Amino acid sequence: MMKPSTSLHRVTAVAAVALLGLTACGTTDVEETENGAEPNDSGPVTVTDYRGEEITLDAPAQRVVTLEWAQTENVEVLGGRHVGVADLEGYETWATAASVDDDAADVGIRTEPSLEAIGQADPDLILGVDVSVPEGLLEDLEEIAPVVLQSGADAADPLGNMEENFYMTAELLGAEDRADEVWAEFEETRDNSAEAIAEAGVEGTPFVLVYPTVEGNTATFRMHGPGALAQTLGTEIGLESAWEDEGDEAFAISQSDVEGLTSLDDETILYWWTTAADPADPFEPLEDNSVWTSLGFVENEAMHPVEGIWIYGGPASAGQWMEYLTETAIETAEQQ
Repeated sequence: MMKPSTSLHRVTAVAAVALLGLTACGTTDVEETENGAEPNDSGPVTVTDYRGEEITLDAPAQRVVTLEWAQTENVEVLGGRHVGVADLEGYETWATAASVDDDAADVGIRTEPSLEAIGQADPDLILGVDVSVPEGLLEDLEEIAPVVLQSGADAADPLGNMEENFYMTAELLGAEDRADEVWAEFEETRDNSAEAIAEAGVEGTPFVLVYPTVEGNTATFRMHGPGALAQTLGTEIGLESAWEDEGDEAFAISQSDVEGLTSLDDETILYWWTTAADPADPFEPLEDNSVWTSLGFVENEAMHPVEGIWIYGGPASAGQWMEYLTETAIETAEQQ
């Protein structure tokens, strides 16, 4: 089995740019934004969220609570000030594109935020996604601060959804200029990755991202289909999505067992999503499974762990993912 790459925690060009000036993130001081600019006091900001609701802030948000990790990442990248984050420990485990200041409070889990913790954080904006707010809680949250809910994912247009959420967040923060800089870096990373893929002659290499659950000799794989953001980003740089099942309408996720993986092309590169707390080789229990050991990516040792990259994130995480795909696709080809 291929050993984990030593570059899993490398900060990409996108992430590096996105992190500039974030040393004061999450503090309650509102005299200066994270990137050194004066706060935007240009007046009211109005956006229309995924519900079709029009939400108006009296001024760009200065104290933000985020209820989902892509929104957490985007606020940090854009120089916003967090006073609360849902499941902060989980975010720090799965995402490395943008760190959150220690002063930000943990406000509960992502689908069950704590009303009390959010109230104590005293935000002027609560930002989440379509599944962030349990039934019956929305009105209570709106008593604390304006609530903007974005679309968590859209398998019909994953890149468009990422861009729309990112720029809506920038508008809410009065950070449109910063957003243009970050998005330009994302596009540069995409173009550089595509060029490297082409120069290495690995265009069209099939790949798939999975989340495995292995118990004994039985394994279940959460498969990312062609409409998943992770798969779409790979096709943007010249690779090919190996898993054809379209999955659900939001995240393009479906399930497979070991036998289902036999439909993958023998040249497929398999990426498995993991954390530092998970086993270094979660597939060890399958070493006596003849179907598993006959799979092309197992025989070719074309397998790579994905750690510290939030593959449902914004442009900063997307840049990390594209660079990692590029590096490992080229590395795999050179080892064959």
